[in-house]
Amino acid sequence: MPAPQQGPAVPDGMNPAVVLDQRGRAELEFLAGMRAALTPLRARVRARIESSPQIAAWGGDDGADIESLREAVAAELDGTPEQDVIGAALRWNRQVLTPRAVDAFHARRDALEPLATAPDPDAIADRGDETVPRYWRYEFHGTRGGWDGHEHMGFVHHELVYRYLLVPAFGDIFAQRAAVADRAPREDYESICDLGCGTGQYTLKLAERYPAARITGVDLSMASLRYAQRRAADRGMDWRLVRAPAEDTGLPDGGHDLVTSFILLHEIPPHAIEKVFAEAFRLLRPGGDLVFSDVAPYRLRGPYQAWLDDWDAENGHEPWWRPAARIDLAAVAEAAGFTEVRQEALGPGSYPWVTLARRPQEGGT
Repeated sequence: MPAPQQGPAVPDGMNPAVVLDQRGRAELEFLAGMRAALTPLRARVRARIESSPQIAAWGGDDGADIESLREAVAAELDGTPEQDVIGAALRWNRQVLTPRAVDAFHARRDALEPLATAPDPDAIADRGDETVPRYWRYEFHGTRGGWDGHEHMGFVHHELVYRYLLVPAFGDIFAQRAAVADRAPREDYESICDLGCGTGQYTLKLAERYPAARITGVDLSMASLRYAQRRAADRGMDWRLVRAPAEDTGLPDGGHDLVTSFILLHEIPPHAIEKVFAEAFRLLRPGGDLVFSDVAPYRLRGPYQAWLDDWDAENGHEPWWRPAARIDLAAVAEAAGFTEVRQEALGPGSYPWVTLARRPQEGGT
């Protein structure tokens, strides 16, 4: 059997000891290469969309009217094969991605499982299945079986899917998380709660930025939380981890001075978003800070990028992206009781889009 190979360069935040056999590496690199090969077709589609006067007029006060934009683009692309090829290729890619990544894990399970196993899984608090909302049953991002579809899905998704697919496609996604962590208003925090923490990518940046803080991570995926615990332990960190919905954590009132999240809100329906803001308000001490980062609003994107966001969400198992890209998060924050609400973009194309706010002091603002 050929010796295992390292594969692509290991980004910061991933385990350099993760090595696949030749077949697993080749299959994941093929899927990444297939996506990259669509770039010329995407360029043609973009040029056609951006050259249309009717589409160029979309935006401004009508920026939230994504339906009219989709109709205009569909009419413009009617009879051209490029987008049909892109769509078919990406749908097939997403369909086979998780199974191929799981197979790659199993091919080297003896070597990889020790790297993936939580050191103390019983220490992860679990609010129980009765708290799990209906929306959680969806296979987000086309992940076969959902985020708990495999006992080590946290490891598989973080160390394999991210490393071989997402980082090559989108660049240094971990630097984005560090930038959001840096936007919290204070230099020090005593207690931080990361809602929707997943495998701890953003949680790790919070821990690095605020090393003296007690950190709690909340997520609905036990597989992700187990790998978050593994990653924290490997770095000498001890996080409190809780399996619970972000809108109903079960944590005590007023126990944190920073409640934050990175790209959680577009994974949940609007009514849950409102509950998450209310829950964050409850969890914060008076004077505590909120920092939520998520997808950019359609109104801040150009016509092509807004269309692509919406098309990709529809075809990429992102059922709540459209409402998240249209909702007024500042108004939601104010309705929950927050003050000093402001929003800002931290990167190109207004992504990450960050909402910052404060729970007012008792008896004041």
